[in-house]
Amino acid sequence: MSLFSKIVTRSRIRKAARKLADDPCAKNYVALAREQVASGDMDQVSRVCTEGLQLHPNCAELQRLAERARHLKYEARAQTLQEELAVSPRPALWRELCQLMLEMGRVDRADKAAHDWYRTTKDGEALYFRALAHAERFYTDRRAEQGQIAHDLAREAQKLCKTDPRPIKLQLEIATRAGAWQDSRRLLARLLELLPGDPALEGRFRAVHARCDKSKDLLRGLSDVERSGSFADDESEQYSSPAQFAVRPMLKELGADSGVRAAIYLRGGTALVQGPRGATAERTARAVRELVQSSRRTVRRIGLGAPVEVLLEGAFGSLLVSPGEQSTSALWCNGPVKHKHEELLKDLSGMADLSTRGVA
Repeated sequence: MSLFSKIVTRSRIRKAARKLADDPCAKNYVALAREQVASGDMDQVSRVCTEGLQLHPNCAELQRLAERARHLKYEARAQTLQEELAVSPRPALWRELCQLMLEMGRVDRADKAAHDWYRTTKDGEALYFRALAHAERFYTDRRAEQGQIAHDLAREAQKLCKTDPRPIKLQLEIATRAGAWQDSRRLLARLLELLPGDPALEGRFRAVHARCDKSKDLLRGLSDVERSGSFADDESEQYSSPAQFAVRPMLKELGADSGVRAAIYLRGGTALVQGPRGATAERTARAVRELVQSSRRTVRRIGLGAPVEVLLEGAFGSLLVSPGEQSTSALWCNGPVKHKHEELLKDLSGMADLSTRGVA
């Protein structure tokens, strides 16, 4: 950036900051954050967005800018780590690089870094990070093969890291999602040997023990997840509002607009519907859940990854579905779906700022 450009940018930042001081609305926070992006100061962008989100937690644009700043900072740090590894490869640098890649959603790069780490050092922790990368693929795509690879890698990591609970916890997570309750009980017993007296583990052990009469073997459970697109423990999830926002007010906001026939939020076995009531609401929620499951199965079969958005249009109007990893939101309108509705749906389903991995 030239000296003249720096002077102009600083002037614009000061002007935006004064305007924000006069009126701390979401629009002015966004304006200041954008000017900070232009300056390249990602730390300042993060600070402004964090401050703004404390006052305006539902502002999707501030969330996007904060995520953008975070990714740019992570990319810069990842580049530095790769340069350092080329000169002096050591576990601390490999570990940080793998963690960064996973936090950024760069699963393939995390797997490659962990593979290079293990090839160089034969460190069991490297196998654990490889297992994490394959587990992320399994959680996203619901493919049985990825779940099995993640479980096997975590088991191998456990053999090399006998006192580290992380590989066992990862195996437990996969077994639980597959409905392999007997495997889950065995893994919990092992964790309790490493972490005796942990009340959360003890409570989970009792809950899993009660379900062992309906246990599947791991391979069958993983295959059922791939076929259905749902995890075995989905139905046991209880609804709780995401920390970033309250679901019910946002549903009411969506449902209050003219032309909206239904706004739906699904999480595990819970369905919240704004608009239709009674049996009609139940049928609508069930149809949306089935649509998401069939879309996930379809995109998996043709290798597109995971559906980010599903749009149906016809004489009935428009149905837009935003399927997240843990929850799904949908909107049925008489006419086209408005842009602001798309953003609210992404926020509801936890899909804001997610890079497109596949579209149905």
